[in-house]
Amino acid sequence: MPMFHRLTLVALLATSAAAAQAAPVLAEQSVALQASKTGATQTATLKSVHTVAGEFIDTFTLTGLDGWAKINASLTTLGSTQVLDIDFVSASINGVAYSLTKSLLGSNPDGVETGSFVNTLLSAPLVLTVHGYAGAGLAAGTPINASYSGTFNVTQVSQVPEPASLALALAGLTGIAVSRRRKA
Repeated sequence: MPMFHRLTLVALLATSAAAAQAAPVLAEQSVALQASKTGATQTATLKSVHTVAGEFIDTFTLTGLDGWAKINASLTTLGSTQVLDIDFVSASINGVAYSLTKSLLGSNPDGVETGSFVNTLLSAPLVLTVHGYAGAGLAAGTPINASYSGTFNVTQVSQVPEPASLALALAGLTGIAVSRRRKA
């Protein structure tokens, strides 16, 4: 085989190897918060199904909320085999991280993965970002059927005043107190 053909073959193999390193699958969804009967708390659920193995970044934007809210949320996945397995790398709402835990399910050492997000005060818009790998141990693109789900409990809180507004209010009250004292 001539040298030119060998170099061409090497270049083609190198190019195909680089193409095999797949970029993460990106997905975005809107999740509508549902009001409770009391009106103070809103809830929502989400689910994500991955049908090919590989890295993913899923983004969920919660709609129906304005201002500040206290957030409680969870993520859960169960996978007894590779084709059912989701591995969470990270999860966060507005950049604040979930607490992630892993435990054994059958022969899969991380077959049960959960994430919790407890009593955290955040302002809207609320954006959940989940980074993970579907079908751990399988080649990217291998057909699988893995999923995870999540819940949100959101309690609207009154607006938190800015420090400058508090300082101005305090200065006004101090001025009133001083003027009353002079009159007395």
